[in-house]
Amino acid sequence: MKEGDKYTPEILKRQFNIHKEYVRTRKEASLNLDGQIRLPCIPEDISENIIKFILHKVGDSTVTWNCSGDLLSNIDGKLECKCFTSDGPSSFTPSSEWNVIYFLDAQKWLDDYFVLYRVNLNKNSTEWKNVQINKKQKFEDQSSVGRRPRIAWKNLFPQIEPHCQKIFEGTFNDIFISNNSLSDQQSI
Repeated sequence: MKEGDKYTPEILKRQFNIHKEYVRTRKEASLNLDGQIRLPCIPEDISENIIKFILHKVGDSTVTWNCSGDLLSNIDGKLECKCFTSDGPSSFTPSSEWNVIYFLDAQKWLDDYFVLYRVNLNKNSTEWKNVQINKKQKFEDQSSVGRRPRIAWKNLFPQIEPHCQKIFEGTFNDIFISNNSLSDQQSI
């Protein structure tokens, strides 16, 4: 872990459990309401550090949260992190740059199930610029005019699947069970 990155596994576990209890309590307290409430997403400090510790687990111990942007790796450079807890769209800052982007599928996080995808495309790659955001516009069309491209994983994944690698599937506690390399993980 890079010097200065004070977000330890213990802090992540504590923050995760505080947030999970909050969401469960809100969900429980809202059961008798006529309308359905929208539950909060996982805060970015938690999701980015989940990704950081998964990357440490699979072999890149240089990844740090102590940087400008989401994460930084001495191996892969600037890392963009997106976490989704529903079918809703992920939003992208038009000016963000990255070397590799990670998507944390946390749709079943309350059931303690996570999947992390590595997408080996940078923001300036032809494949990423040509991601179809809607019927008329691509990612590049929207970001070049300062709009925040928004796209749901179910619409994005089929377009970038050849560049995706599932690098983790498991529980929150699985993140902290050490293994020496990606090949030690169960076949997913």
